[in-house]
Amino acid sequence: MTSPPRVTMLVNGGMDSPMGHRAQALATRLQPSYQIEIAYRRSKRARSIATFFSVLRHQRPAIVYVFDLGISGISAALAYRAATGCSLVVDTGDAFAAILQATGRLGRLGYEWAKRYEQAVLRGANHVVVRGTLLRELALRAGAKGVTIVPDGVDVDHYRPLDARALRVSLGAERRFTVGVLGNLQWHARRQWCYGVELIEALSRLQGTPLIGLVIGNGSGLPRLQQLASERGIVDGVRFLGYKPHTSLPQYINAMDVCLSTQTNDIVGQVRTTAKLPVYLACGRFVLASRVGEAARILPEEMLVEYVGGFDPTYPSRLAERIERILKEPELLALGQRSRVIAEAEFDYAVLTARVREMLGRVLAEGHG
Repeated sequence: MTSPPRVTMLVNGGMDSPMGHRAQALATRLQPSYQIEIAYRRSKRARSIATFFSVLRHQRPAIVYVFDLGISGISAALAYRAATGCSLVVDTGDAFAAILQATGRLGRLGYEWAKRYEQAVLRGANHVVVRGTLLRELALRAGAKGVTIVPDGVDVDHYRPLDARALRVSLGAERRFTVGVLGNLQWHARRQWCYGVELIEALSRLQGTPLIGLVIGNGSGLPRLQQLASERGIVDGVRFLGYKPHTSLPQYINAMDVCLSTQTNDIVGQVRTTAKLPVYLACGRFVLASRVGEAARILPEEMLVEYVGGFDPTYPSRLAERIERILKEPELLALGQRSRVIAEAEFDYAVLTARVREMLGRVLAEGHG
């Protein structure tokens, strides 16, 4: 009896990172059609490259599947392919060079290097998996041999509508309207922004209304958000909840009446799905999202808010107007029932895995052709 083809997934992040969860979700569902092993980055770059390469030599996969364009996973995969002739699949959800530039981590020469690196990886892979529609166009323009769209996904059995009344009571929000945001709260010095700024600025424009803000996440931006809430005089109206593990996150999302998903209207935001949008939708939440990227493609008009350019200081005012409208017309929240349908059609890992399974079959066939 022939053994299933072996695929090794290299995650440029930890087991509990967004890409770690994505790899685990796909691997579980791809078996037994494929033998899947996952390796995670656990140390600094040079050691990670050596560790990844050692894993590949031991497992001897027919396909190496790398999540994100981090140098550790890509370098090890390319070295192993050069030695064995295996196939390489690269899974990316960001415009790599553009997002590094947006964070202020690259000068002009650094950006040019990152752009060339990005293009070389996309051209060199046997197949590229992207997590957004525009990113597919950019990958093809860069010379990718084949591209499949597999957006950020969600386990719709884990993330689902739940009764969060007890949690709301513990948060002091049982009789108040809750608006929440989930994200990696890393501070962008150049833009003076991170996830949550738009929430606090919007709430500061709605003082006197029965609102509570919920902020889930950790990072360098957390103390800045807390300081901003204090400066705006709304510190008692915001709950900073810190990091919440995957196991308890659905309960906290269900404690939100409205969930925020904000992306900039530039190349960084336009190519993205973001992992938070699928989980909001799977929990049946009403979402207010900037009219950018995949959110603009799939969400109903009532959930979209205009965002202008790479940084829009007027966005919190428009966001506040939309929140105020929902306070006056709470029947709008019933649109959250449509959210679950969107999640099941667009982001359910059962649907996405079928797409990945078919793609891997084509890569294997082309590799043996």
